[in-house]
Amino acid sequence: KLTDADKWILSKLNTLTAKVDKYLNEYKIFESSRAIQDFTDELSNWYVRRGRERYWGKEMTDDKAAAYTTLYTVLVTLSKVIAPYVPFMAESMYGNLVPQFFKDAPISVHMTDFPVCDETYINAELEQHMRDLLEVVVLGRSCRSESGLKVRQPLSRMIVSGATLPQDFCALAEDELNVKDAVLHDDT
Repeated sequence: KLTDADKWILSKLNTLTAKVDKYLNEYKIFESSRAIQDFTDELSNWYVRRGRERYWGKEMTDDKAAAYTTLYTVLVTLSKVIAPYVPFMAESMYGNLVPQFFKDAPISVHMTDFPVCDETYINAELEQHMRDLLEVVVLGRSCRSESGLKVRQPLSRMIVSGATLPQDFCALAEDELNVKDAVLHDDT
């Protein structure tokens, strides 16, 4: 039972895998390393941070199992993607995640194949919605900072022009920015 966040990070992971593979075939090292950096930032600063409550539960619920499985999949695949760039870090990640749990798996990340993009996981619309949400959150934090309002102080309303998001994404923006009502519309 994957949440939108799980589906988003798996989509981003497969998009990253395709990009890095394409860039490496074209010898575009800077572009591929930039894509890895951007993905890692979104993984740690958004997906893992927003999912903390899912990991901390006392019982093993379906949601917690989905969160762990998704994060495990992302980290193992990421270790394979980053292996050409940071071989020792990739080896450490892979060594902590795979060989001790799967005895028949290769003992080194460098003995595995480069991951192949599974296009069934890619959801461009979901990725775009999340990109828009992240931009709204960054702009909202910037506005709060500029006006001297800390995020702990709740606000009654936020109006964003030039963006539309599905309702569940608006709820994420409200939660992230501590706003009771987020109004997003196209008309600037």
